[in-house]
Amino acid sequence: MPAPSKRKRAGDASSTASKVGRSSADSSASSAATAATQAALESTKLDPQEELLSTSKNLFEYLERLPPGTLRSIYKLPPPGGPTVAAAVLRSSSLTDIARQCALRLVACGGKFKVGSIVEGWIHRHSQRGALVALRRLESMGILEPLGLANRPGRENDDVDDEANDSEKRAKLMATIACLTPEFKGAMKLHLSTMSSSPWPIISEEQIEEFKKSGGDAKTDVGEKESRDPPSQYELESYTQSSWDSVLHFLVGSDEAGRDKGGIEEPPEVMVHFLTRIGLMQEDPDDYNGALVITSKGYEFMLRDTNAQVWQFVLQYLNSMAHHNLKDAIRIEALSFLICLGSCRVGEGYFNSVLGSKSARILMKDFARFGLLFVCRVAGKKAFYPTRVAVNLVASNEKEGSKQTDALGQSVAATRSLEESLSSPVPSRSHLAVVVQTNFQVVAYTTSKLHISTLALFCDVESYRRLPNVIFFHITRDSIRSAFRLGVKADQILRFLHVHAHPMLRNGDQPLVPSNVTDQILLWDRERRRVVMDEVWAHQCRDSSEFAAVGQYASDLDALAWGNAHTNKLYVHFGKSEMVHAYIRKWRTKHYNS
Repeated sequence: MPAPSKRKRAGDASSTASKVGRSSADSSASSAATAATQAALESTKLDPQEELLSTSKNLFEYLERLPPGTLRSIYKLPPPGGPTVAAAVLRSSSLTDIARQCALRLVACGGKFKVGSIVEGWIHRHSQRGALVALRRLESMGILEPLGLANRPGRENDDVDDEANDSEKRAKLMATIACLTPEFKGAMKLHLSTMSSSPWPIISEEQIEEFKKSGGDAKTDVGEKESRDPPSQYELESYTQSSWDSVLHFLVGSDEAGRDKGGIEEPPEVMVHFLTRIGLMQEDPDDYNGALVITSKGYEFMLRDTNAQVWQFVLQYLNSMAHHNLKDAIRIEALSFLICLGSCRVGEGYFNSVLGSKSARILMKDFARFGLLFVCRVAGKKAFYPTRVAVNLVASNEKEGSKQTDALGQSVAATRSLEESLSSPVPSRSHLAVVVQTNFQVVAYTTSKLHISTLALFCDVESYRRLPNVIFFHITRDSIRSAFRLGVKADQILRFLHVHAHPMLRNGDQPLVPSNVTDQILLWDRERRRVVMDEVWAHQCRDSSEFAAVGQYASDLDALAWGNAHTNKLYVHFGKSEMVHAYIRKWRTKHYNS
């Protein structure tokens, strides 16, 4: 008899908010652990720096928001950590093209150069403002010693008009020496003098063959797993997909064929606790057994692409160190490890011995739970293989201004996914290709209940029809408004439809989502904000002179909501009503009692 499942099955497309059932024993233990975690989080509040880090959209934005001392400490790490991080920051979109050129030239020129010579000698005269922007970016990323340009933390760094227009400030700045930080300079010199593109020594075929000739696992310790052949790229892709499928299926409560029939396995209990801690799931208050139900934040998470989902998990993992005694040291090691993984190639393996510290090996096990690493035993030693998700975490680095690259990446990924699905004898559960028609019908080529549940978040479940490998939905006003009530945003729905658009749609000049559908979804979103309720304080003035004086004061204070000159009546925002009322008393005392 099969073991009872830890979640309720989603019988049809309408069960997008299915609850997750658990045994009573596991429920009581998990409830106690969750309550203890919540109590600990409530008792300790994050400082502003930690709150700023917790809103980072990608890995390099997280680095940018770190304190300058922490960022320079990462550059100072011994190889491969420091040099790999320095090179990754130089390649990232956190720096402009001019900033990269300036950094490389400074490394080659000894690390020091006059700012005036850089701006007027290295840069074209029409791009001198861009040179100041570049210097500001270099300073904010801990590459240059402080010049007084960077606005940290987390502010826009592209407004340099004050420095450019103020002649005194500009002259002082031009006479300043731009100096590379010794940590970045040393890291870049090590990187440029390294022959290998990989951060660690790669497991070679010769090592594996030599191990097999020596007798294989005949001398391994009792209890250790036997050595195996290196995993193929297909196996790594399948491992990553199954790791994320288990989490996503658990979130929506869907259940595939079952483990014995190649279905989706449930995530480990540690991952379930992690989902509740980061707010993607919560205990249902109406269920006695403490069943879990997806939250509005979980629905938002479902509509993101895989890279964004992985980063959210990694970000919450980094945030969990906020109250640790050794948070800075662990965070530095975790960030350097992640960036080193991003510099690897999918399919290349590395022995655990290349990780020098015990904490790095713990990080390896934790990242393996997120599907970033595949851990196994190769050539008689424990080894890890970075997956494509880990590499893309650094390589993608999606930011504002990279829409063309983002669209190209989505097109390549969608085309590759379609080709793999067509070449496979059994359709892949991970494949999803969506066609949105002008009559608001959604045609989705998929065989996964997970994709059906995701589409049902914003599509009308009553219009659901299914063929062997394709499903049909309709987008309606009620279905979109229902998604809005769950916390889903219009731009998230549109981005989901763009990311998963059918590859054939990308060949022409037509939009991936018809313009009438896009406009209507945005109009339905604006319907919620037609009327904005605001609490005000009404004041009846005695005459027109009081109306003019009080109205001017309230307007200068940005407290005036509305005024009627015919009736001499003012409406003031309630939050600032006390200051306006105090002004009225002083004004009346001065004008009516004199």
